[in-house]
Amino acid sequence: MFLVILTCCNPTQESILVDSDGNNYLVKKYGETFWMTENLKIKQDKSGNPIKYSFPNNDSTNIETFGLLYDFETACKICPSGWALPTNEDWERLFESSGGNVASIYKDSQYWEGEINSNSSIFSARPTGSGNNGEYENHFNAKTLFWSKTKEDDHFVWTYILEVGKDSIRMASQHPTYAFSVRCVKSKSR
Repeated sequence: MFLVILTCCNPTQESILVDSDGNNYLVKKYGETFWMTENLKIKQDKSGNPIKYSFPNNDSTNIETFGLLYDFETACKICPSGWALPTNEDWERLFESSGGNVASIYKDSQYWEGEINSNSSIFSARPTGSGNNGEYENHFNAKTLFWSKTKEDDHFVWTYILEVGKDSIRMASQHPTYAFSVRCVKSKSR
C-alpha cells in the first residue's frame, strides 16, 4: 500500500509518496505526469510478500542513496496503485516538458564524479549501475539504467541510460533478467 501526501499550493507541484515499507520519495510534476524523483527501494509487493531485488554494487548500505535494482518482471508489479512503470512515451514526454534529452539536467550534481551537472529538472538521477548474474561489470558510479515498460520484442525491453562523460540519455534494449533502477509515474490518463 502506498500513500501520496500532496503539498498544497506549491508552485513546483511537488509532493511526497510514502510506500508500504515507510520509504518517502519526492514526487514532481513534469507536464501532465507525476514522476518519482528518487529510485524505488521497496522490498515487498502490494500484498506484503518479499520480492526479488539487488543492491547497487552488491552493497546493502547503498539502498538509502541509490535505491534498489529490480528485474523487469518485478519492476512491472511494484509501483503503487494508480502509478506505473513509465513507457517510452512517458520518457519522451518527460524530456519534452523538462528541457530535452540533456543528461546533465537530470543527473544529481553530487554523485557523478568529474562532471558538472545542474540537475535543474530535479530528477536527481544517480549512477546506480546494474544488477546481473556477475558475468558483466555492474558499472556502479559510472551509469544508471532505468526500465521502460515498453518492450522491443518478446525477448528485450527498452531502458534509458545516463552515463559518466555523456550528456545525452541513450535508449537501449536489455534482457529482462538484469536488474535496473525503477521510477514510477502517474498521469491523468491512468
